[in-house]
Amino acid sequence: MIKIINPWKEPDHRHEYNCFGCSPFNEIGLQLEFWEDGDELIAKWQPRKSLEGWMGVIHGGIQATLLDELAGWIVMIKMKTAGVTAEMNVQYLKPLSISKGEITVRGKIISIEKRLAKIECSLFDNEGVEYAKANLSYFHYPERVAKARFHYPGIEAFYE
Repeated sequence: MIKIINPWKEPDHRHEYNCFGCSPFNEIGLQLEFWEDGDELIAKWQPRKSLEGWMGVIHGGIQATLLDELAGWIVMIKMKTAGVTAEMNVQYLKPLSISKGEITVRGKIISIEKRLAKIECSLFDNEGVEYAKANLSYFHYPERVAKARFHYPGIEAFYE
């Protein structure tokens, strides 16, 4: 697996970069980090009690955010551009307990049709059991637009 560098993690971005999903500067955020594994992208996340819905269960909106954030990074890494969520369909397969420990989020591109990328992502507990999955459509921009409007730094910024 290859560790993906977060190019916005530098201290000079501290005041402008506050993404709930991936900014290390957002104290209440998820602070996700990413790895590339073949055609998949992976994130690992340690749940915390402050993000539960029903007692002891990770809130469904947080689960959806984990899936959506990974899909956004898949567009940046695998498509070498930026995009925005056009559609997301989440299936919650069973309640995901906070006590399950570290969560793994895995996803990949299924197809690219004109300006929409179809992406599948899943959440797994520390034993590899799947708890939620999502089918997402991501509208993706030409790289020049991604750089100008969305601060996309270019694919080389994500690797050492």
